[in-house]
Amino acid sequence: MQRPVPRPKPSPATPDPQAAEAALRARLRDQPGNAMAWQQLAALLSQWNRHAEAVEAYARAIEAGASAQALCTPQALALSALGRHAEAVAVVAPVQARKPRDFALANLLGVLLKRAGRLDEALAALEAARRLEPRNLSPWQNIGNTLELKGDHAGAAAAFAGGLRIEPRNAELWRLHGRNLRLLGDRDGARASLEKACALDPRDRDAAAALVTLLMEAGEGDRALAVIERARAARPGDQGTEVLAARLQMQLGRMEEAKAALERSIAANPGDLAANLALARLHGDGNRRAANEALRRAVEANPGSWEAAEALMESLSRSRYDDEVAHLEEAYRIARGLLERHPDGMARLARGLRTVFQRVMDEDRMAATGPLRALLPHWLAEGRHSAVHYELGQVETLQDRIDIVEWHRAWGRRASAKIAPVALPATPALATGRKLRIGFMSSDLRNHPVSYFALPLIELHDPDKVEVFCYSFYEGERDRVQEIMERRVAGFRWWPRKPDAQVAEGIARDGLDILFELGGSTAMNKLEVMAHRPARIGASWLAYPHSAGLEQIDYVLVDPYIKPEDPRLLIEQPFEMPESWVVLGRLGFNDQPIHDGLPEERNNCITFGTANNPYKFTTACLDAWAAVLRAVPRSRFLFVRPEASGMAFMDNARLAFARRDVDPTRLDFVGVRGKHLPYYNTMDIALDSLPHVGGTTTCEALWMGVPTISLVGAGFPERLAYSNLSNAGVGDLAAFSVEDYVAKAADLARDRARRRALRHGLRPMIRRNPLGQAQRFADLFYAKAREVASR
Repeated sequence: MQRPVPRPKPSPATPDPQAAEAALRARLRDQPGNAMAWQQLAALLSQWNRHAEAVEAYARAIEAGASAQALCTPQALALSALGRHAEAVAVVAPVQARKPRDFALANLLGVLLKRAGRLDEALAALEAARRLEPRNLSPWQNIGNTLELKGDHAGAAAAFAGGLRIEPRNAELWRLHGRNLRLLGDRDGARASLEKACALDPRDRDAAAALVTLLMEAGEGDRALAVIERARAARPGDQGTEVLAARLQMQLGRMEEAKAALERSIAANPGDLAANLALARLHGDGNRRAANEALRRAVEANPGSWEAAEALMESLSRSRYDDEVAHLEEAYRIARGLLERHPDGMARLARGLRTVFQRVMDEDRMAATGPLRALLPHWLAEGRHSAVHYELGQVETLQDRIDIVEWHRAWGRRASAKIAPVALPATPALATGRKLRIGFMSSDLRNHPVSYFALPLIELHDPDKVEVFCYSFYEGERDRVQEIMERRVAGFRWWPRKPDAQVAEGIARDGLDILFELGGSTAMNKLEVMAHRPARIGASWLAYPHSAGLEQIDYVLVDPYIKPEDPRLLIEQPFEMPESWVVLGRLGFNDQPIHDGLPEERNNCITFGTANNPYKFTTACLDAWAAVLRAVPRSRFLFVRPEASGMAFMDNARLAFARRDVDPTRLDFVGVRGKHLPYYNTMDIALDSLPHVGGTTTCEALWMGVPTISLVGAGFPERLAYSNLSNAGVGDLAAFSVEDYVAKAADLARDRARRRALRHGLRPMIRRNPLGQAQRFADLFYAKAREVASR
């Protein structure tokens, strides 16, 4: 909570506020130049939170002769309440410059600069205020809040500690101090500070919630429950405490109990912010409709809450039911409002905002969230591994790539610091002739692209030599793919929402030689289970095309094309397949018809296109695509994406290409999810995204007879298509510079004969090459697994 800044004292209470307003407005009709009456009306309106009217009244008072200097504080606060932070700063700054020794003005200016997102300037103003009154608590707390927003948690903790020397019994400061120590990774110090906060103010739900979270992270469920019981005793009948208890039940995996408790709280108070936020988290991806209903209640009842707005924005962006594009457009409207109203909150809001802005191709607002290097420290402190998945392409130099690898390593060390390995059962050596035991862990062991590539290993293993186990955390209904897998494996464990420690213990009982995690930090997955070392050897494959960060993951599956040449770009040892890292199985790569002839012949022009995810559409990527279109006159570009039918996506895409000297009328859009393969029949050449390239999309394009131009980069996520192309027999379509990428695309556009040969020849080529030989891939995989497990 921000330390309050001085506010003007409200006018003496009146028994009839409406009568007071009416009297003032009547006087102003007769005396429109009455500065005092305008000032009194503005004060009343501010008191009643009618800030827009108050701002107008303050302006009229100043026009009528009132002192701008005298009114700068209430006028600025009214502007700030409306989210007009830059205007608020402009009101106070010149007055403060004339009165540099005025503590209240310096402190107020610092707060307003912070709200405007001008954090360095805010610190300078707040430091000036602190020097003016070093024993005043307010600047200490405001400095701490500002440093926290900058990601300087050590500095923030020091500032809050300075405030505690002035006011050692301030529970709020102890809570803030503890929160920043936790973000620094000092869990013992954080615990001591949070316990102090709870002791000083047993009724403080925020402090209790922070302490409960910390204790749960440490695996101390009983102590967390004791904290809740003390909070209940301090606030008998308090709904917020019951919500805290429900959150604990969620963390313990007792979802039905938690749901019932939250629904009781919401029945008593439908707009309760904490209860609705928690219920939305409980529903999650398993029931986005119900999650959105809870979040809409929260937003309606708490219109000023950025937490509610952010949660609804993120949930809408993830919503696939009914009209997906309508959900995304609504998320975009919310995102624009959050960016405008909370420029000081970029660190906490950036992930959700960037996801939405990426999905609708809003380059300007994406840039306004700040550079990745400024956000990574925040996400590390908050443990937000999933935030970085969509940023793997935001690299330019080798050092950028190394820095992201080291970010993952730092995250892994912090995430696993308090996790002890589970006990593993004794197993005889493989040399005794027993079967190899392999596990695959993912929420995507269902009808999902991950299973397009995992299913061949599940269907084609030799059960006389290998026992396969699957671990699914999917929160939706089972589907036909899951049923197929269940019939082919020794054990299929379906454990949605089961706590990590229990998952690890369950996996350990299966006595695996190697456990492959296939999901990374994508939705519903449980990457941190790997930190418990539930198998003798841990490995990573498929969904997260990068080192995940946990040093308890021993290997990452690669092939000669994907493996980075610089060893600093991998944390794990390479589990190196001799040919390809994936194979095309029967799922997802079916007999979808390929039309006769070429799209160029039907459309009378070359059509380039992509089905890649927009988070891969970096500035460099758009630059390269535009260069290709400029190099091939009259060519067109087709977006085949779920987002592509939305007005925001289309408008921003057209703007992006127009900026790059490409006529935006050359763009075409198809909005579709899951049924996109037929649209490759309208595409002559696929242009891969860069530097983060496509994997599944490249395979799909090749399967549909569409040659793909891809740029090969230094890091893992920049080499996936290089493997796919090489293992399909068209490795020459991989380029090693942007100039070569553009040239290859232009050359292929001119080479109608080759494109005609590839249109119906790529599928047979794939079947003849490693990318299409499923049994060969499975045999090589299990041979490699036995080799690794025997070391």
